[in-house]
Amino acid sequence: MNSKLSWLAKFKEKNNLELIRLLLFFFIIFTFSINLFYKISLDGTYVRGLLVDYLIPKIYLAEIFLIPFLILEFNHLKKIKMATYGCLLILFLLIRQLLSQNPLAAFTHLIHFTELFLFFIAVSRDPLFKSKMAAKFSLGAMFLVVIFQSLLAFYQFFFQKSLLAYHALGETNLQDFANISKAQFFFGEKILPYGTTPHPNILAGLVVVFSILIILKIKGSLKAQLILLANALLIIFLTQSISALLTLVLFGVYLIFQRIKVKRIFVIIIYYFFLLLLPFLLSKISINGINQDSVNRRVALNQASLEMFKDKMLFGVGINNFTLNLENYSTNGSNREVIRFVQPVHNLLFLVLSEGGLLLLIIIFLLIKEAKIDGFYRKSIILLAIASLDHYLLSQFSGISLLALFYLFI
Repeated sequence: MNSKLSWLAKFKEKNNLELIRLLLFFFIIFTFSINLFYKISLDGTYVRGLLVDYLIPKIYLAEIFLIPFLILEFNHLKKIKMATYGCLLILFLLIRQLLSQNPLAAFTHLIHFTELFLFFIAVSRDPLFKSKMAAKFSLGAMFLVVIFQSLLAFYQFFFQKSLLAYHALGETNLQDFANISKAQFFFGEKILPYGTTPHPNILAGLVVVFSILIILKIKGSLKAQLILLANALLIIFLTQSISALLTLVLFGVYLIFQRIKVKRIFVIIIYYFFLLLLPFLLSKISINGINQDSVNRRVALNQASLEMFKDKMLFGVGINNFTLNLENYSTNGSNREVIRFVQPVHNLLFLVLSEGGLLLLIIIFLLIKEAKIDGFYRKSIILLAIASLDHYLLSQFSGISLLALFYLFI
């Protein structure tokens, strides 16, 4: 008999409460990307007869594990301290949502954000999740997510259909051709894979970000790192996700910055380019007549978001209410035609300013300060492409979850 305790024996030695917390932690990481949810209500979720998914208040599968986890972590959460003025600002934000066009959509989204912020705080401050055991749980969960989502993506792409019905895995119905993302490959037009996420870009972002986190955790295994990198590139190719590809490039920039001392001005230039200059460049591309619907949609959404911010600079139009107000702020007839797609603006800074105004921006900075993330701005370089070209890191439960997990494990 082996004198050393097996992994299972060590696992069983832990007290029951710690085991429960670790298991909940594992299942939160594994299930957040599964787009299974319960619809609370469909009232106020239609725009000109079109059901808008972003407006549907939902309870997600991952919350079955997340809410008990937060209850068990209450002792660590009650230590959160915020200045009185910060609490007042949050109170103003909550009151503002009562006056939004769809308060239920606003409050549901705020609840999701609050849950995941508290999850981040609990995990970052509980000594249990700094243990080797917790590291094995998190690494194992991330590996499983990458493997599961990648295999499912390969199946969906090569067979051009979902593996199972929505209620089994949360897959998008790929036979619903009218609303499915497609792209032209050298061998013909193909439906893009979704995995169990709401969109191919989210699938690609998830696989790339988790691959980056795993690569940083397994520094001694070059073969595994190369396999993860090759798999991430293949998923990027299958999903045609520019933001995910740029995320890999920015990961390389981050690694260079880690090795050499870089002046702060270079970090500022990168932020300036992605958050402010890139939207301007997109508008120039659109004006110059390049016929790309994706670029035109982004430009139209950017323009609408800036109109919202100019009109309601302090408080915005309401959290998760961008799509409801979109048509009212489109600036011309051609934009109205493009905006029939009814999506949030594909830029996180513009999304924050249009939905929550300066109030929400200030609160986010206060929450970043409370989170106490070492090297926050340097680490955030990795996410700048997604932040400047997409919205899901703040508009989707899976995106907010990915954001929390990124800052926990980077």
